[in-house]
Parts: sequence; C-alpha cells; structure tokens
Amino acid sequence: MPSVSPLPSYRDVSPLESGGIIARSGFEFQDHVAAGYCIDMLQSTTLTEVWCESLDDITLIRNSGKYEEFEFVQAKSNEFNHFWSVAGLCKRDKRGKTSIVGSSILEKSLAYERGAERCCFRMVTCLPVNGELKVLTLPLSSPLRTSPTDEFTKLCKQITEKIPDYKSRNGSDTSSWLSRAVWEICHSSEALENANLLKLRRIGSDLGMFLAEDQWDELYKKILRRVQDAGRAKWEVDPEAKKLKQDGFLNWVKNLVSEAQHPGVGGKGEQLREKMERSGIPPDSIETAQEQRRSYRKRTLSQGYMDLSRRQEIEMDTHAYLHQLKSQLDAGQLSDTGVEFHSRCLNCLNDVRRHEGEVSLSFLQGYMYHLADRCLHRFTRVAI
Repeated sequence: MPSVSPLPSYRDVSPLESGGIIARSGFEFQDHVAAGYCIDMLQSTTLTEVWCESLDDITLIRNSGKYEEFEFVQAKSNEFNHFWSVAGLCKRDKRGKTSIVGSSILEKSLAYERGAERCCFRMVTCLPVNGELKVLTLPLSSPLRTSPTDEFTKLCKQITEKIPDYKSRNGSDTSSWLSRAVWEICHSSEALENANLLKLRRIGSDLGMFLAEDQWDELYKKILRRVQDAGRAKWEVDPEAKKLKQDGFLNWVKNLVSEAQHPGVGGKGEQLREKMERSGIPPDSIETAQEQRRSYRKRTLSQGYMDLSRRQEIEMDTHAYLHQLKSQLDAGQLSDTGVEFHSRCLNCLNDVRRHEGEVSLSFLQGYMYHLADRCLHRFTRVAI
C-alpha cells in the first residue's frame, strides 16, 4: 500500500498566486482590514502574526498555547453592485461554455486548506449578504452554527448543488468550509479607518500610550504604510517581509509613540521660536512660551496627571477655538499684528479655561505652543 506523504506546515508552503503585488491598485479596503488586525495584535493574547498578501489576501496566525490555527481572510470591497448571494459566492469563470473548476470565490478560499495545522476562513466585504448567507455572519460559537439548523442545512445543500465536485488538498468539501467560515461586513474603507483609529486609541491607552489626537492619526498612517509595504514585498525575495509579528510590531509601535511623546522634552522648539520671532513677539515672551511648551509635554507623559479622555476633550476644544481664530485671521476678518494675535490667542485660552472648569491655564498655554511647534498653529496670516 503506497505511503501517504504528511501535509507540510503552512509555514513551509508558498503562495498559490502572487498577482497584483507590484501595482497594488484598488487595495485600500484590504489594507485597512489588515491594519485593523495589526492593531488587535498589539493587545491580543492569541493573535501572534498578520501576513499580508501571502497565502491569502490576509493570513492570521493564532496561538492558543496548545496549537496554532491559520485563518485565511478574503477582503472584497466592490466585486458586485448588489448584496452577496450564494450565486455570487459560487460563480465560476468560464472557458467557452465550460465552467472552470476551482475558480469561484468559495473554491479559491477552500484551496488554501493544504497544510497540517488547523485552519478557518473569513470573508470581509463592504456590501452585506442576503438572507441565505446571513447565518455566516454569526460567530462560529453561535448555537445556530454549532448545532444543525434548517437554515444552515439548507445553505449547505444549496452550495453543494452548485459546487458538487470540489475538495481541498486536505479532502474538505464546501460544507466543511461553511462550518469554519465567518462573514464580516465593514461597509467602506472610510468606516474601517474610523473604526481602526478608535480602536488604536483605546488599545494604546490600555497599554499606557498617551498621544494627542493628531499624533494618533499620524501613528495610524504609519501602521497603514507598514501594511502596504508588507503587501508589496515579494515572497520569492523575502517572505519574512510579508509577515508582521506581535513582538516586533509592538516594539515598533512603542518606539513610534516614544518618539512622538518626547521631541518637545529637552528640545529647542525651533519651529515655535521661528514662528514667534517672525510674528515680532519679544524674546522674553518666546522663552516663557518655550518653558510652557516643555512643561506641557512633561505633564502629558505623567499618567496620573489627568484622565486621558478628559485631556483629549480639552485639547480638541482648545484646538477648535484656536483654529477658528486662525481661520478668521487668514480670511481677513482680523487685522491683528503678530503680537496682537498672540495676545488674542492667550485671551481665548482664558475663555477656554472658564468653559472647561478645573484646568490649568499654563497647561492650555503649553498645549497652544506645542501646536505651534508642530506647525498646527501660528500667529501670523498664512503666506500665499
């Protein structure tokens, strides 16, 4: 009797295809999906690796402590102009009048089951599913998924009738794929980005990371670029470049946060000094501003100084007030000199303090000078 060769580890198999990696046009939705998993990985006790455009669009590796499980994720943004259906999931390409076995979205997903480890599947789409696929949007642990139901049995029958002749290398059929597949609906790239930013701030706060609102936005852009770089990397040249691993990714994010937190502490504040000198503000006022800026940065690095959500609310309101004044200056509604506008901004901070209640005026002034040093505020009209 011929021996059956053991299945290789998923870590030792190569991608089934690598098309689209060079150009990467239309990958925005997929990149935001991958970035969301990377953010999850910062705090997860099980998600240890996120692979970009390797074995599937996205490959997730989870470690329970006893075994590894590979999750193959298909990210689909705009394949159809209607809800997803059984017909769309099972539609095969054709060569002439002959359907090509293995060409449907479901079959392509199932084809990734070819390794020794446990695996499961996920579809992430912009558009919702219709009624017949609704059961797949439930967690695998849902009673409607773990015990036979008419709805799930009917779905298996429908798909088997459309794809009766396909199995994975491991011998699994379409019903097996259905029992391990979850369908996630994310609506749009913009919705994903907003959700990821909120998640990044929450997880970052849990990990003791304290940043201003615009710094969180910048951090997310860097995470997204890291995902894009991994997607562009060529498996044949450097497969490790396509893999984002928990420890390395967490350390990378911590370093970015540290760099964002510390530039003002002990620094010279060159941008602030240049802006105030150009505005005609006296040197002694500039030195006071530098001290307020340094004091603000030290306070924000102290976890016990102020509740993070409260601090962010105060900073957002302060920035909004200052932005309104700056817009009036640029529109010609104010004819202030630099010195006059600087004084107007300080008076505005007094108003903010009265509105916000128990908040230090020196904190508000330090935040304004911090914004100016980061090119987010100025004391003269914008140069055309």
